[in-house]
Amino acid sequence: MKTLAQFSPEEIKAAVAERYGQVAATPDQKHGFPVGRKFAESVGYDPAVLEQLPAGLWESFTGAGNPQAYVDAKPGETVLDLGCGAGLDLFLYAKKVGPTGRLFGLDLAEPMLAKAAANFAAGGISNVAWLHAPADAIPLADASVDLVTANGIYNLSPDKDAVIKEVARVLKPGGRTIFAEIVLKSELPVETRAAINDWFRCIGGAMVEQAFLDRFQAHGFVRPHVLWSGRNARTGHELSLSAVIRADKPQAAA
Repeated sequence: MKTLAQFSPEEIKAAVAERYGQVAATPDQKHGFPVGRKFAESVGYDPAVLEQLPAGLWESFTGAGNPQAYVDAKPGETVLDLGCGAGLDLFLYAKKVGPTGRLFGLDLAEPMLAKAAANFAAGGISNVAWLHAPADAIPLADASVDLVTANGIYNLSPDKDAVIKEVARVLKPGGRTIFAEIVLKSELPVETRAAINDWFRCIGGAMVEQAFLDRFQAHGFVRPHVLWSGRNARTGHELSLSAVIRADKPQAAA
């Protein structure tokens, strides 16, 4: 069996698309990481809210945490969710932006996008477009989005700098990115990043918290900082934390 180091970036992306496509098709099976409503509730999603949603929205939920309380989407804004999965987070953001807002859901796994589209149709939400693409090649125009969010996508992306650059590109001046991710307290032992399954469980591609924040600063963001951090079922390794992070794109020069 190939070690993680033997996978090319494109092979990692293909493996991620395949594994998360399986999560969309068979959410009740074991995938090597927590999936579904019980996990969503454990990280703070309101059971009463989930009860009112189509089951397809939460049964394939695989996020790194719960960014909902921190994602300040406003009526009329354009929101992009990277790695939107079956659409749980984006569906809740749809309530915040309202019918005058615009939503984009991006994912590598076509079965996830198909499931998300069906979920949104069932919920009567039409102001959304689905993007089958990697997070390091977002098919949107420069300065076209007010807010970019995500829930675990950086750990699954082999080129994190490319993703951050794309987020900076599509954000409008003064826009922001607010997302949940697994970060590290300190560097991991090499053997912890040995297999592709380590990548799927958001540890093989994790970064030390400060180094991760520094990447955003290096790509022109201001005030990258952690809004919240803690442990959950995704933080199996003792050095890992779930964090909600915010970074802002500067206003255009006058």
